[in-house]
Amino acid sequence: MSGWPITYPHYIPATSSFIEMMRGATKAIEQGAAVKPGETVVISTDTNKYRIAEALAAAAMVAGGIPVIVTILPPGAHGAQVPDPVVEACGAADVFFLPTSYSQTHTDARIKAIKNGARGATMCDITEDALCTGAILADYEECDRLGRKLGAIMDRSTEMRLTTPAGTDIKGIIKGRPVQYETGLFRNKGEFAAFPNSEVNISPVEGSAEGVIVADVRVMSVGVTRTAPIKLRVKDGLVCGIEGGPGADDLRSILEGFKDSTAFNLAEFAIGLNPCARMYATNLEDLGKLGCAHCGIGSNYAIGGKIKAPCHIDAMFKDVTIYFDGKPVLDKGNLLV
Repeated sequence: MSGWPITYPHYIPATSSFIEMMRGATKAIEQGAAVKPGETVVISTDTNKYRIAEALAAAAMVAGGIPVIVTILPPGAHGAQVPDPVVEACGAADVFFLPTSYSQTHTDARIKAIKNGARGATMCDITEDALCTGAILADYEECDRLGRKLGAIMDRSTEMRLTTPAGTDIKGIIKGRPVQYETGLFRNKGEFAAFPNSEVNISPVEGSAEGVIVADVRVMSVGVTRTAPIKLRVKDGLVCGIEGGPGADDLRSILEGFKDSTAFNLAEFAIGLNPCARMYATNLEDLGKLGCAHCGIGSNYAIGGKIKAPCHIDAMFKDVTIYFDGKPVLDKGNLLV
């Protein structure tokens, strides 16, 4: 359609029944956040995701919370900063949810909320059916237990390495970096998740990441890469080569379009924890599926690093083996320790 302003074709399924969506919304409010009567629940959303925001608001109200919905137009890039009123609203919340087309995880809105003692969840590219089936059916208590085991090992390790049969072999120094527990439980002040995703992640020290990433699941802002994987070459902590056909061309164009070298920073190593997540269904489920992992490109200031870039784009891959200080710890979702 000539003149259509939306350049990123979000996956939007047929409208889900609001009643069906309420099961997942209630799980997010009650099991994930444990919202208490009288707590202010700020829901930052955009015009693509408003029904999801309404479901979360309804569940918050039933729990006795005070829901507030703040809505903007989709900003056009994952990790793009949001307007100041959104930042201030999240900063004044007891609990926040960010059901959006583009990730607000690596923005001042999420940072200020956590700094002020709020707890909450980002829900990047969430779809209505993701509140009804798939990852949302997980036992998040069990996901959290696995994440805590891995995080404890991660916290005392110097180097992390990720490999896959498809060719991923990437490593970096993680010593001294804080572990991020985005397991799906965020009941205490300062905790957050990426609901219904479940993951544990860390930011490698700037300049230390080296190797190759073969994204054979999905790349944010590009789409599913199942039949056309994208290969990223990383040297001295920066993405220095992108190969693999039209999807690679798209990613290269997106990163170069920021005209900012920090957009190429290798920002994150993350491990999926959720066995119920559907492969290739939604961005959040691919990010958090047990047996999958991802590397973030761009900003890492929100997860313990030093780089505030104009984006944060995740490249996801499957059948991963995770090594800490040369020892295999997780192989295709199976814990080895």
